[in-house]
Amino acid sequence: MATALPLYQELVAKLSGLIQAGTFPPGSRFPSVRHTSREHRVSVSTVTEAYRRLEDEGLIEARPRSGYFVAPPKIGGDRFPTTGGRVSKPLRIPRGSIFEELMDRAGDPGFVPFTTAAPGDGIIPAAKLAVITREVLRKHGAAAYRYTPPQGRRELRAALSRRLFDVGLNVVPDEIITTQGGTEGLALALRATAKAGDLVAVESPSYFGTLHLIRDLGLRVIEIPVDPRTGMVVSALAGVLKKHRIAACVVQPNFQNPIGALMPDSNKRELARLAEEHDFTLIEDDVYGDLSHDGNRPQSIAAHSQRVIYCGSVSKTIAPGLRVGWLVPGRHLEEIRRLKGIQAPWNGTLSELVIAGFLDAGGYDRHLRRIRGLYAEQCSKMRAAVLAHFPDCARVNQPSGGFVLWVEMPVGFDSRAFATAALEKNIGISPGPIFSASGGLNHCFRLSCGFAFEARTLDAIATLGKLSRHFLP
Repeated sequence: MATALPLYQELVAKLSGLIQAGTFPPGSRFPSVRHTSREHRVSVSTVTEAYRRLEDEGLIEARPRSGYFVAPPKIGGDRFPTTGGRVSKPLRIPRGSIFEELMDRAGDPGFVPFTTAAPGDGIIPAAKLAVITREVLRKHGAAAYRYTPPQGRRELRAALSRRLFDVGLNVVPDEIITTQGGTEGLALALRATAKAGDLVAVESPSYFGTLHLIRDLGLRVIEIPVDPRTGMVVSALAGVLKKHRIAACVVQPNFQNPIGALMPDSNKRELARLAEEHDFTLIEDDVYGDLSHDGNRPQSIAAHSQRVIYCGSVSKTIAPGLRVGWLVPGRHLEEIRRLKGIQAPWNGTLSELVIAGFLDAGGYDRHLRRIRGLYAEQCSKMRAAVLAHFPDCARVNQPSGGFVLWVEMPVGFDSRAFATAALEKNIGISPGPIFSASGGLNHCFRLSCGFAFEARTLDAIATLGKLSRHFLP
């Protein structure tokens, strides 16, 4: 006579079957313990044990204060991207052409914008921002529309000082400079640390906005490969430093754009040590740092060294159109203050006061918990769609934060031609070469998961999957 399975094992079998059948797709919210207890008429302890077994099997995952979610599919080594790029020779960055066309199309409502690494409308806390804006205008009146001095509103700098404590930075408001978005911060950091002809280390792949700034400032670059799991390969940078003197190194240690990597703390400490030993400045771009999918906020490299200029903004977390960013310049404070007074001496007063209000009393932590879950779900669904609709040779990352996917095809795949063909179908992708100082990585491309995953999103991925077969070597 067969022995009946314990109740929790029966529940595990039922729930895992629903997950595998697609009833609960990757990234979707899983029913709460109490809901499952009620619906299946079993005790809370039985459900808790079943959920623990489902977690052990990698089928669901718990997120702090958010509940349970279906885990993303585990990607084997044969479907995970390889280390991006390679160490290059010192070089100057050429101009491209497809980038401008992609940006021009991004605002078209009929366009599927996998190109733009920006939050969708469902991410932006529009109602709360409207309430805070009314409060600011009631309090400040016409003064809210005046110029703000170059260093920024003290209310915002004080709020940022309190927030930055969480990433390991012990800074007072007077050690912070606010900027008109993150790009201005990067431009100021580069101008303060390097002059035309100097050599700057960058990641490969690297955020294309950084590469554009470096090109226009007349700087040379040397590319350092990025590991899709651990970020910039610090040992490769150490090898470069034996041969070349660099003025600065631009790095995104937390959920790097475009490859999504998170640099371990040990690597951050080693990177800080190299900056001290070889006398160069680390320019840390941390715009994605608040967007860890598991809720654990990673530390800044600046917690380990005084040779770091820390850059941040609200473009990925609150609203890109408010154009609010900041710098913690460290020892470059006076020079960056001087440059700010020349380059863009007045900040947006209303935007800065609204963001200060949101950080202080607008429920920013609650907002982060909500959007971390949304970004995690959108990444998971997009990744699953890519794996399902693209050829088996496609490799795709599995970011633990942020909202960008990096897809690697076999060498010989032409992502420039692929992007051009996708444009004809009203779909935008970002081809690999725009993330490469040397114009390489043409077999790779980036997809943004910043907006809601809808039926047209899935249709667009399916279309791209079919189209990609025409560009395989």
